[in-house]
Amino acid sequence: MAISKRRTFKDSVLQAAFRTQGYVVVNLDESEKMNRLAEAYRSLYPYNQEGCVFSCHDTDCNRRFKAQNFVRQVIGEKASVFLDNYKFVNSSFVAKYPGENGAIPPHTDFTLVDDRYYSAVSIWVPLTETTAAAGRLHVLPGSHRYTPLCGSNLFRKYTDIKLSSMTEIELEIGQAVCYDPRTIHASPANTSSSPRIAGNCVLIPEEADLWHVTCQDQDILIYAVDDGFYSGLGLTITHKLLSNYRVIHAEHFERFVL
Repeated sequence: MAISKRRTFKDSVLQAAFRTQGYVVVNLDESEKMNRLAEAYRSLYPYNQEGCVFSCHDTDCNRRFKAQNFVRQVIGEKASVFLDNYKFVNSSFVAKYPGENGAIPPHTDFTLVDDRYYSAVSIWVPLTETTAAAGRLHVLPGSHRYTPLCGSNLFRKYTDIKLSSMTEIELEIGQAVCYDPRTIHASPANTSSSPRIAGNCVLIPEEADLWHVTCQDQDILIYAVDDGFYSGLGLTITHKLLSNYRVIHAEHFERFVL
């Protein structure tokens, strides 16, 4: 018997494209709010940095939570317009500074839900002009249908995938790309003279259990965690932390290797 998967988007056209391609572009019509969000980032991080910087990895807890709330209030609340009853998981600023260190190779994000029934969504929103030189987001359409589980200590390196074979997403300020975290995505280095600033907000269906997937002693462990698990964390997910949660599934690693 075929498993019926819960819908993600209220709009049927967006839903069909998301299910097939693993991503869709939506119009938020909030360019002024996005400009103010970029200013909020600059006020929190007024100094130059290197590489690609994620505010969710900030070791300054107070600043990290301020950044999270700024992004959540603008992007997360807007998501309710087009997503079908989704709840917040985490949000972050993503700033790519000029220089070769900012290139992000093809990868997938953490598995957050049972993807037989649900789809998580990452909403990636440019807050500054995103030219080709600044390092646009690239995706591999349809890859969400075959990528394996991803979690802490469980990353696959997609070294066989070239950026030239991926789809470059052109966005204006006020638009967003919504992608399934299982979709392979990447971005080149920023060769412009200014930081490329974006906001990212992750959501899952309201009724879905939130997962954390990890690999321990060659076993894949899936934990059921509380809704605030990712929004309350900094840099490290430890075995001690995970011992507070229930393992809902365990399988040997080899079963998940492509």
